[in-house]
Amino acid sequence: MPPLPQLVKATPQGGTIHKYQLSGGKTSFMRYLGCYLGTCKFCNDIHEATEFVSSIELSPKSL
Repeated sequence: MPPLPQLVKATPQGGTIHKYQLSGGKTSFMRYLGCYLGTCKFCNDIHEATEFVSSIELSPKSL
């Protein structure tokens, strides 16, 4: 059974980044899932996931 996703980061606005251990054939690799308000994207590294979440989050000033 594959390990469960782990929460890596949560933002004050409610965005989250989880890491997933995935396997494909004989290889196992790590992917990061960045989400905010139901919009999610799998990314290759935590930096990419952080940039994605930051780009779609609403800033407190725009509320």
